[in-house]
Amino acid sequence: MPRVGPACLTCREKCRKCDRARPNCQRCISKGLVCGGYPEQFRFCGIASRGKWKGARIPVSTQRPRNAAHRGNIEQRIHQQQTPGTMNAALTSAEEAHPSPRTDKPDTDTQEISNDIAEILRLPETETLLTHYDKFICPHQISEIGNETDNPYRLYILPLARKQIGLLYAVLGFSASHLGQLTGNQTMHEATAVEYRMKAIRALSEEIRRSQALTLLEDEQDAVLAIIQILLLHDIAESGISTHGIHITGAMSVCKRLLISEGLSGHRQRAVFFLGNLAWLDIIRAFAGPERLCFSQDIRELVACASENTFEMVNGCPREVFLIIGGILEKSKEHTLGWLTWDEYQIAMLVAKHKLYAWDSKEKIYPSSDPRWLAVAEAFRFACILRILRLLDDLRPAKSPDIQDCVARILDATATIPSDCPLVELLILPLFMAGADSLAPHSQYYILSRFKEIEKRSEVRNPVPRDLLEKVWAARAAQTPDDDRNISWTSFTHCPGIARQHDYLII
Repeated sequence: MPRVGPACLTCREKCRKCDRARPNCQRCISKGLVCGGYPEQFRFCGIASRGKWKGARIPVSTQRPRNAAHRGNIEQRIHQQQTPGTMNAALTSAEEAHPSPRTDKPDTDTQEISNDIAEILRLPETETLLTHYDKFICPHQISEIGNETDNPYRLYILPLARKQIGLLYAVLGFSASHLGQLTGNQTMHEATAVEYRMKAIRALSEEIRRSQALTLLEDEQDAVLAIIQILLLHDIAESGISTHGIHITGAMSVCKRLLISEGLSGHRQRAVFFLGNLAWLDIIRAFAGPERLCFSQDIRELVACASENTFEMVNGCPREVFLIIGGILEKSKEHTLGWLTWDEYQIAMLVAKHKLYAWDSKEKIYPSSDPRWLAVAEAFRFACILRILRLLDDLRPAKSPDIQDCVARILDATATIPSDCPLVELLILPLFMAGADSLAPHSQYYILSRFKEIEKRSEVRNPVPRDLLEKVWAARAAQTPDDDRNISWTSFTHCPGIARQHDYLII
C-alpha cells in the first residue's frame, strides 16, 4: 500500500501513529491538541518550526502583549479556521467524511485524553491554579453562598474540569491570568494564561464542530457551555471586552442541539445554570446594540422557569425583569432588521415600560431574607427602564425628568448596600446605566467610588464601565451651552471597520 503522505508534526513529535486526515489529523483533534500540519501545507496553529521558539505549541512571550485586541485577533483567526456553523466556518470535506465516532465504550483516543488530563493534574502548577480558582475566584462569582460547598462554580465546574480537558484548560487559563495579575507574575499572567486559553479555544472549537455531526454526551454538552462562560469571565477580568462576539454566539449551536435532543428539565440543573448565565451575558452585550442579541425569548423563558435562585445570586437581575428587558431587546433587534414597523416597535416599548413601572419588588421572593435584595431588584428595574427610554429616543436630553428620576432611583437603591455586603458586586450594570445619564459631579464621583469598592472586594477590575463613562462625560462637557442632546454611551462601543462587533460586558 503506498503511503498517503507524511504524518503530521504533532504525531511525529509524540512518535504516534497519525491518521493523516486533512486538513487536521483527527487523532490530534480528539485529544484537544493542536495538529502541527503537514510539510506541504501548514496552517496557523501556533507551532514554530524554527528559530528561538522552535517546538513551542503557542506563541509564548515574556514581553507584554500589545493589547487585548491583539490577543482577540489571534483568537478570531483560530475560530475562523477551526469553528463551524455560527462561528463562521464550515466543515471541510475531510472532516465531513471522517466524523468523530460515538461508541458506548471509550476508544483509544478517549483513553489518551484521560491520560493527558491525569498528567496535567499531576503538575504542581495545576494544583496551585485549581486551588486559586476554588478559594479566591469561586466565592466572588455568586453572592451569599460564595464560600459554601454548594457554590455551583465549585459543585459543577471543578469536577467537570477533571473529566473534560477543554474545560480544564479554560479554568487554568482564567486562574493563571487572575493569580498572575494579583501577584505581579508577568509570565503567569501572559504566557501561561494565554497558552491555556488558546488550548481551551481549540478544544471548544472541536467540540462545537463535533456537535454538528452527532449528539454530545451530557458531560460534553455541559462542558462546552462551561468553557464559554469561563472564557467570558476571563475576558471580563482582563479587558471587559469579548472580541468579535464569538463566544456567546458559539454557545447557541450547542444550546439548540441540547434543546432538540431532550429539552431542559429539573434533572439538568447544571446545564440550566450555565445557560441562564450565558443568556444574561447575552442581554448585557445587547445593551450596547440590540442587533447583537443571540438567545431567543423562548430560551430565556425556559431557563427562567427552570432556574433556581442561583440565577439572581450570580446575575443580580430578577428573572421577571430579565424576561421583560430580553423581550424588548428582541423587539428592538427586529425593528433594526426591518421586521417591525416603528408603530409596532413603539407600542412594544411602551407596554414593556409600563410592566416595569408596575412591577412590585416588595411582593417578590428573593434568594434570602436579606432586605437588601429588594434594593438590588430596584436598581436593576430602573436600569432597564432607563434602557427602554433610551431605545425610544437616544437623543433625549439627559436632564429630562423621567431620565433623572431613573438615575436617582438607581443611586438611592445602591446607596443602601454597604461596601462590605457581597451584594455590592452585583451592582455594576445599574451603576453604569445611572452614570451614563448622571450630570452632577457628585453623582459621577459616587459612581466611580462604588466601582473602586467593587474592584477592591472582588479583586477583579473590569475597565470597560469606567472607560465608557469617562468618554461620555468628556464628550458631554465639550458640548456648547445650547446643545443639550444626549451623548450615547453606545456610540463608543461600535467599531465601523469590523463586521462582527465586540461584546462589551458591563458586569
